[in-house]
Amino acid sequence: MEKVSRDKRENNINYQPEMHVRDVNSREIFKNDLLTSQFLRNYTNIPLLSNVMPEDIEDVSQKYQAFLGVEYEADTIKKVYIRSTDGTIEKEVYVLSLIEHKSEIDYDVAMQLFRYMSVIWQDYKATQNKKHKGVSASADFRYPLIIPIVYYEGKKEWTAGLHLKDRIDFSEEMIEYIPDFTYQVVSLNKYTNEELSKKHDEMSLVMLINKIQSSEDTKEFQKVSETMVDSIYVNAPDEIKEIYKKILWSLLMKMKVPSENARELMGGIGGRGMGYLFENMEEIDIGAQKRNTAREKQRAEAERQRADEEKQRADEEKQRADEEKQRADEEKQRADEEKQLKIEAEERANALEEEVQRLRKLLKSQEQK
Repeated sequence: MEKVSRDKRENNINYQPEMHVRDVNSREIFKNDLLTSQFLRNYTNIPLLSNVMPEDIEDVSQKYQAFLGVEYEADTIKKVYIRSTDGTIEKEVYVLSLIEHKSEIDYDVAMQLFRYMSVIWQDYKATQNKKHKGVSASADFRYPLIIPIVYYEGKKEWTAGLHLKDRIDFSEEMIEYIPDFTYQVVSLNKYTNEELSKKHDEMSLVMLINKIQSSEDTKEFQKVSETMVDSIYVNAPDEIKEIYKKILWSLLMKMKVPSENARELMGGIGGRGMGYLFENMEEIDIGAQKRNTAREKQRAEAERQRADEEKQRADEEKQRADEEKQRADEEKQRADEEKQLKIEAEERANALEEEVQRLRKLLKSQEQK
């Protein structure tokens, strides 16, 4: 993460936290243990995870990407330690978090999860056999629990099958031969802004901001308690404030807000709290921005068409001028040829007259003799 002093982050309106025009990778959000623990506790409704704290989470995503490849780099794999009442580690489980941004549903998610699970279990077996040779062959050996979760931010309802068997042929007739599991979908748009506000944690503010995908969403966001938002933002750790800023910058860029105005808004947040964005939210209309962009595109297209027509007219004028010049050149050539023929005819007539005169003189001299 970019190293910038707190004073500079909070007060300098020119501070730009990796201000790239892109979607904020949700893995960046889930790399943060505080946000991840809140997500697991408050949004998955899994009793086993109801007491998970940031110190109980270890990110092991990078370890398995070596097996799975870069196509899985947006997903996260967490090792979560389950503690007894006295605080000692009792069990460790794995939580798969697949990040699904697509507006179209990916119907092969269950198989993708199965591939993750196979890799994790195979690695766990190899690790335990190194510690205790042949332990995986014993009767009491158990593989760790893996809880697969899909975090979905799309507007459409998630309609993909929640079971692996849904992707296997003969799943009804041969069910006893088919491995199966289910996964949980945490759909952002299943939560209302009011429900997220009641959660009142750092993750709820992340989700509130990520819900803004249309002008209607902008209006709904304005109804959220400004005091609540400022309270979460002000009390958030610095690294989470940086995540908020990245999400907000990405949002402003997707709204087509000019960079200069966006920087002013971002600087205002640092000095006056996130409520500053509420005060200026009415000026930001996604629909209007899209309409303006469409009008600008239409004007640009009209200008391009006019330029093409002007060029075509200029080309036609040039062609006519070239044809006129060619005709003039041809006329001049014909005139020159006619002039040359006239000169040659006059020369022949003069030569003939001279020859006649010569002959007359010759005849006259003969007569005199």
